[in-house]
Amino acid sequence: MSLLLHAITPPEAGIRPPEGLRGHPLVCTQQEGLAAWATAFPDKPEQLTRADLLAHHELVSRLDERLDSTLPARLPTWVSDLDALERLLVARRGALLANLERVRGRTELAITALWVSAEPEPPAFRFAPRGSLAAGAATPGTRYLLQRRQVFAGSDQRRALAQQLADDLERLAAPDLAEMQRQVCPSQGVALSAALLVARPSAIEVKARIGRVAQDVRILVNGPWPPYSFADVR
Repeated sequence: MSLLLHAITPPEAGIRPPEGLRGHPLVCTQQEGLAAWATAFPDKPEQLTRADLLAHHELVSRLDERLDSTLPARLPTWVSDLDALERLLVARRGALLANLERVRGRTELAITALWVSAEPEPPAFRFAPRGSLAAGAATPGTRYLLQRRQVFAGSDQRRALAQQLADDLERLAAPDLAEMQRQVCPSQGVALSAALLVARPSAIEVKARIGRVAQDVRILVNGPWPPYSFADVR
Protein backbone atom coordinates (compact mmCIF):
# COMPACT_ATOMS: atom_id res chain seq x y z
CA MET A 1 0.00 0.00 0.00
CA SER A 2 1.11 3.55 -0.77
CA LEU A 3 -0.50 6.70 0.57
CA LEU A 4 -0.94 9.81 -1.56
CA LEU A 5 -1.13 12.72 0.87
CA HIS A 6 -3.76 15.37 0.19
CA ALA A 7 -3.79 17.69 3.18
CA ILE A 8 -3.04 18.20 6.84
CA THR A 9 -5.71 19.88 8.95
CA PRO A 10 -6.73 20.30 12.56
CA PRO A 11 -8.60 17.20 13.84
CA GLU A 12 -12.30 17.51 13.11
CA ALA A 13 -14.98 14.91 13.72
CA GLY A 14 -17.59 14.16 11.08
CA ILE A 15 -15.82 15.75 8.11
CA ARG A 16 -14.85 13.19 5.48
CA PRO A 17 -15.12 13.34 1.69
CA PRO A 18 -16.66 10.08 0.45
CA GLU A 19 -13.60 8.57 -1.23
CA GLY A 20 -10.08 9.17 -2.43
CA LEU A 21 -8.65 9.28 -5.94
CA ARG A 22 -9.75 6.70 -8.53
CA GLY A 23 -12.32 5.31 -6.10
CA HIS A 24 -9.70 4.14 -3.61
CA PRO A 25 -10.29 4.54 0.15
CA LEU A 26 -9.63 7.90 1.76
CA VAL A 27 -7.84 7.47 5.08
CA CYS A 28 -7.56 9.99 7.88
CA THR A 29 -5.18 9.59 10.78
CA GLN A 30 -4.94 11.89 13.79
CA GLN A 31 -1.89 12.46 15.94
CA GLU A 32 -0.65 15.26 18.19
CA GLY A 33 -3.59 17.56 17.44
CA LEU A 34 -3.22 17.08 13.67
CA ALA A 35 -5.15 15.16 11.01
CA ALA A 36 -3.67 13.86 7.76
CA TRP A 37 -5.82 12.91 4.75
CA ALA A 38 -4.54 10.52 2.08
CA THR A 39 -5.70 8.13 -0.64
CA ALA A 40 -4.67 4.51 -0.01
CA PHE A 41 -3.44 2.97 -3.28
CA PRO A 42 -2.94 -0.82 -3.24
CA ASP A 43 -0.05 -0.26 -5.69
CA LYS A 44 1.66 3.02 -6.43
CA PRO A 45 0.70 4.11 -9.97
CA GLU A 46 3.46 4.74 -12.47
CA GLN A 47 2.24 8.29 -12.99
CA LEU A 48 -0.62 10.55 -12.05
CA THR A 49 -2.84 12.16 -14.66
CA ARG A 50 -4.48 15.53 -15.09
CA ALA A 51 -7.71 13.91 -13.90
CA ASP A 52 -5.88 12.90 -10.69
CA LEU A 53 -4.66 16.48 -10.25
CA LEU A 54 -8.18 17.86 -10.61
CA ALA A 55 -9.59 15.24 -8.23
CA HIS A 56 -6.89 16.06 -5.68
CA HIS A 57 -7.68 19.77 -5.93
CA GLU A 58 -11.40 19.12 -5.55
CA LEU A 59 -10.84 16.96 -2.47
CA VAL A 60 -8.53 19.52 -0.86
CA SER A 61 -10.97 22.33 -1.70
CA ARG A 62 -13.83 20.46 -0.01
CA LEU A 63 -11.77 20.07 3.13
CA ASP A 64 -10.72 23.71 2.97
CA GLU A 65 -14.34 24.87 2.64
CA ARG A 66 -15.38 22.99 5.78
CA LEU A 67 -12.36 23.75 7.94
CA ASP A 68 -10.86 27.04 9.04
CA SER A 69 -7.29 25.95 8.37
CA THR A 70 -5.84 23.56 5.76
CA LEU A 71 -2.34 22.71 4.59
CA PRO A 72 -2.71 21.20 1.09
CA ALA A 73 0.02 18.84 -0.13
CA ARG A 74 1.64 19.35 -3.50
CA LEU A 75 0.96 16.52 -5.93
CA PRO A 76 2.49 14.00 -5.70
CA THR A 77 3.47 13.63 -2.04
CA TRP A 78 3.81 9.92 -1.30
CA VAL A 79 4.09 8.26 2.11
CA SER A 80 4.96 4.59 2.39
CA ASP A 81 2.27 3.58 4.90
CA LEU A 82 0.08 4.73 7.78
CA ASP A 83 2.83 4.35 10.37
CA ALA A 84 5.13 6.60 8.32
CA LEU A 85 2.37 9.19 7.99
CA GLU A 86 1.81 9.20 11.74
CA ARG A 87 5.55 9.53 12.36
CA LEU A 88 5.57 12.54 10.03
CA LEU A 89 2.84 14.22 12.08
CA VAL A 90 4.71 13.60 15.32
CA ALA A 91 8.13 14.64 13.97
CA ARG A 92 6.89 17.86 12.35
CA ARG A 93 4.21 18.72 14.87
CA GLY A 94 5.57 22.13 15.82
CA ALA A 95 6.09 23.37 12.26
CA LEU A 96 2.77 21.99 11.03
CA LEU A 97 0.79 23.56 13.88
CA ALA A 98 2.55 26.88 13.24
CA ASN A 99 1.69 26.72 9.53
CA LEU A 100 -1.93 25.86 10.29
CA GLU A 101 -2.13 28.94 12.47
CA ARG A 102 -0.45 30.98 9.74
CA VAL A 103 -3.18 30.15 7.18
CA ARG A 104 -6.12 30.07 9.60
CA GLY A 105 -9.07 32.00 8.18
CA ARG A 106 -7.11 32.79 5.01
CA THR A 107 -7.06 31.72 1.37
CA GLU A 108 -4.78 32.10 -1.63
CA LEU A 109 -5.04 34.23 -4.76
CA ALA A 110 -2.60 33.46 -7.58
CA ILE A 111 -1.53 36.30 -9.86
CA THR A 112 0.17 36.13 -13.25
CA ALA A 113 1.00 39.37 -15.05
CA LEU A 114 1.78 38.90 -18.75
CA TRP A 115 3.56 41.41 -20.94
CA VAL A 116 1.14 42.58 -23.62
CA SER A 117 3.95 42.97 -26.17
CA ALA A 118 7.25 41.24 -26.77
CA GLU A 119 10.39 42.92 -25.55
CA PRO A 120 11.72 45.01 -28.44
CA GLU A 121 14.75 43.68 -30.24
CA PRO A 122 17.88 45.84 -30.06
CA PRO A 123 18.37 47.94 -33.22
CA ALA A 124 20.82 46.59 -35.77
CA PHE A 125 24.26 48.16 -35.57
CA ARG A 126 25.03 50.54 -38.41
CA PHE A 127 28.56 50.95 -39.62
CA ALA A 128 30.01 54.43 -39.23
CA PRO A 129 31.76 56.07 -42.16
CA ARG A 130 35.48 55.47 -42.30
CA GLY A 131 37.35 58.12 -40.40
CA SER A 132 34.48 59.02 -38.04
CA LEU A 133 34.84 58.76 -34.26
CA ALA A 134 32.39 55.82 -34.21
CA ALA A 135 34.24 53.89 -36.89
CA GLY A 136 36.37 52.16 -34.27
CA ALA A 137 33.21 50.65 -32.81
CA ALA A 138 32.48 48.75 -36.01
CA THR A 139 34.44 45.63 -35.02
CA PRO A 140 32.38 42.44 -34.47
CA GLY A 141 33.31 42.30 -30.79
CA THR A 142 32.29 45.88 -30.13
CA ARG A 143 29.03 45.45 -32.07
CA TYR A 144 28.18 42.43 -29.92
CA LEU A 145 28.92 44.33 -26.67
CA LEU A 146 26.79 47.31 -27.74
CA GLN A 147 23.87 45.05 -28.66
CA ARG A 148 24.11 43.17 -25.35
CA ARG A 149 24.18 46.48 -23.47
CA GLN A 150 20.94 47.49 -25.21
CA VAL A 151 19.35 44.14 -24.37
CA PHE A 152 20.31 44.45 -20.70
CA ALA A 153 19.05 48.03 -20.58
CA GLY A 154 15.66 46.89 -21.90
CA SER A 155 15.53 43.99 -19.44
CA ASP A 156 16.43 46.25 -16.53
CA GLN A 157 13.63 48.65 -17.50
CA ARG A 158 11.11 45.81 -17.64
CA ARG A 159 12.29 44.43 -14.31
CA ALA A 160 11.81 47.87 -12.75
CA LEU A 161 8.28 48.06 -14.19
CA ALA A 162 7.48 44.56 -12.90
CA GLN A 163 8.82 45.41 -9.45
CA GLN A 164 6.65 48.53 -9.37
CA LEU A 165 3.67 46.44 -10.42
CA ALA A 166 4.30 44.01 -7.55
CA ASP A 167 4.48 46.91 -5.10
CA ASP A 168 1.23 48.37 -6.50
CA LEU A 169 -0.60 45.03 -6.20
CA GLU A 170 0.61 44.62 -2.64
CA ARG A 171 -0.73 48.08 -1.84
CA LEU A 172 -4.09 47.32 -3.50
CA ALA A 173 -4.48 44.07 -1.54
CA ALA A 174 -3.84 45.72 1.82
CA PRO A 175 -5.21 45.69 4.51
CA ASP A 176 -6.63 42.21 3.73
CA LEU A 177 -3.18 40.85 2.84
CA ALA A 178 -1.36 38.61 5.33
CA GLU A 179 1.58 37.58 3.11
CA MET A 180 2.76 37.89 -0.48
CA GLN A 181 5.22 35.77 -2.43
CA ARG A 182 6.53 37.28 -5.65
CA GLN A 183 8.73 36.36 -8.60
CA VAL A 184 9.62 39.31 -10.80
CA CYS A 185 10.19 38.51 -14.50
CA PRO A 186 10.40 34.72 -14.00
CA SER A 187 10.30 34.17 -17.79
CA GLN A 188 10.42 36.23 -20.96
CA GLY A 189 6.67 36.68 -21.36
CA VAL A 190 5.79 36.97 -17.67
CA ALA A 191 6.24 40.19 -15.76
CA LEU A 192 5.16 38.86 -12.36
CA SER A 193 4.09 35.63 -10.70
CA ALA A 194 2.73 36.09 -7.20
CA ALA A 195 0.72 34.36 -4.49
CA LEU A 196 -1.33 36.36 -1.99
CA LEU A 197 -2.53 35.02 1.34
CA VAL A 198 -5.66 37.01 2.16
CA ALA A 199 -8.53 36.92 4.62
CA ARG A 200 -11.26 34.59 3.35
CA PRO A 201 -14.19 37.02 3.76
CA SER A 202 -12.37 39.62 1.65
CA ALA A 203 -10.92 37.36 -1.07
CA ILE A 204 -13.49 38.17 -3.77
CA GLU A 205 -13.25 41.89 -3.07
CA VAL A 206 -9.44 41.76 -3.23
CA LYS A 207 -9.65 39.79 -6.48
CA ALA A 208 -11.85 42.48 -7.99
CA ARG A 209 -9.47 45.24 -6.94
CA ILE A 210 -6.39 43.68 -8.50
CA GLY A 211 -7.98 42.02 -11.55
CA ARG A 212 -7.42 44.87 -13.93
CA VAL A 213 -5.32 45.69 -16.98
CA ALA A 214 -2.31 47.74 -15.98
CA GLN A 215 0.06 49.58 -18.28
CA ASP A 216 2.07 47.15 -20.44
CA VAL A 217 0.69 44.02 -18.74
CA ARG A 218 -2.41 41.84 -18.60
CA ILE A 219 -3.19 40.56 -15.10
CA LEU A 220 -4.71 37.13 -14.53
CA VAL A 221 -6.05 36.32 -11.05
CA ASN A 222 -6.95 32.74 -10.08
CA GLY A 223 -8.56 31.53 -6.88
CA PRO A 224 -9.47 31.85 -4.17
CA TRP A 225 -8.27 28.34 -3.45
CA PRO A 226 -6.46 26.43 -0.69
CA PRO A 227 -3.14 28.03 0.33
CA TYR A 228 -0.80 25.75 -1.64
CA SER A 229 2.00 28.31 -1.80
CA PHE A 230 2.01 28.83 1.96
CA ALA A 231 1.93 25.17 3.06
CA ASP A 232 5.00 23.02 3.54
CA VAL A 233 4.04 19.45 4.34
CA ARG A 234 6.77 17.52 2.51
